[in-house]
Amino acid sequence: MKLQRQKGMPKIVWICLFSILIFPKTVMGAEKGYFENPEEIYERFRDRIYNESCTVEYGFLREGEPIYSDFRGSKQSGKAAKYSGVMVVSKTESYLQVIYETKTGYGIGWMDRSRYREISRCYDGSEKQLLADGIYEMTNSSTGEVYQVELIFQKNQQYLIRDLNTQQVLDLKKKKKNYVAEPAWSKEDDSESQHWELIREYDHFYLKNKMAGRYLADEKKDGMKLLKTDVSVKNEFGQEQEQGSKEEQWIFRRISGKNVSPYRNFVQYDPDWSRENYGNVKDYSGKMAAAGCGVVAITNAVYALNGQFIDPMLLADFAVEKEYRIIGSGTDDGVFKAAAKEFGEAYDFYYIKTTYDTFEMRDYLKQGCVAISHVPGHYVTVADYKEKNEKYLVLDSHPIPARPTTAFGDWFKWERLETGGLATSGYYIYGTKEVAEKIRASSKEQVKQEKNTTDGEGGTKK
Repeated sequence: MKLQRQKGMPKIVWICLFSILIFPKTVMGAEKGYFENPEEIYERFRDRIYNESCTVEYGFLREGEPIYSDFRGSKQSGKAAKYSGVMVVSKTESYLQVIYETKTGYGIGWMDRSRYREISRCYDGSEKQLLADGIYEMTNSSTGEVYQVELIFQKNQQYLIRDLNTQQVLDLKKKKKNYVAEPAWSKEDDSESQHWELIREYDHFYLKNKMAGRYLADEKKDGMKLLKTDVSVKNEFGQEQEQGSKEEQWIFRRISGKNVSPYRNFVQYDPDWSRENYGNVKDYSGKMAAAGCGVVAITNAVYALNGQFIDPMLLADFAVEKEYRIIGSGTDDGVFKAAAKEFGEAYDFYYIKTTYDTFEMRDYLKQGCVAISHVPGHYVTVADYKEKNEKYLVLDSHPIPARPTTAFGDWFKWERLETGGLATSGYYIYGTKEVAEKIRASSKEQVKQEKNTTDGEGGTKK
């Protein structure tokens, strides 16, 4: 439920120790990862979960709340912090069993059900992917060798990498039934040797084989190979000093269209960034949960556009540095063009234009673009359009009944985008580099045709 910050961003070091708040107290250690996997947190407490058949829900707490040792509320055993996240794992008529954040990791206990309804907001707490599932061109930064692959998420930022031509997955080579530290393509068999961890370093990735503990490289003479390095490569969303060699760096470009089936909505009050400061403001109004709609809208737009997750805090720090953060108001709309100029090449999103017409925005969506809409006091992302039912996909980072939106994305008719809480005062259009180039080429051709038509009707050529 926590996001570890990297260089250039606020740092919070969370020691992932899991405590069970039933006496005698038991402490369990856990390996710290970049994005924590909620499934693993759940597994740590499985033997204490009251009803394993209960569907897990995730909630953000706007207030601190006592945690009790049983579902009768007999004795307080802890407290869930204000602006923290909880995982609801069991329910009774009066109490909810939750896994909650503590100063040293996580604990488990019971919370008053009526109070939970008053102070919580739901969100999608499933593990975040650095790249969404889909079909990509995977290009080596050193050799320029290109592979067309399908990425299939497993967990813990590990993927199966399937070659589109052969339908085989990237694996370790076997010699005499034993694995060796060499890459090979083989039939999918759900082996750990086929799991590759993706680690982002600004505009490229490293691929670490789970079993071998080595990084995939490509060399002109030898082709693919695995390299061992003394450096433990870590995620860096911003532009930092490179941690590995060019041979180990891979660029992914999505070639299967937008990432909207399925889609995902990131919210401002996700505990991974909700309590982070957005500018120099001490109270809640300066936290990402309250004021971060503009930058989280960009995260939603880019993820829907091309499947690449861009950390909202990278965008927030940029907005503050370049003075697009307006204290007491939110984010100046100039950030949308500026962020695309700053990060567009690394994350493959480009600013195309601003339009004030919903149907023009729709035409851009149909060409593969996404849009950020400025609605009263807020920004939302308009990610897709379905021609069959003429509905638009709206991703709202802070859903409220007045719009009315939910934490999991919503489909609306065009009338909704022009009235009430979603009435727009402008759309900011993003496209990938490929889409942007096609649109610009089409616009030039249209201008040329219009000029030829005008000349043919009596216009004067120069």
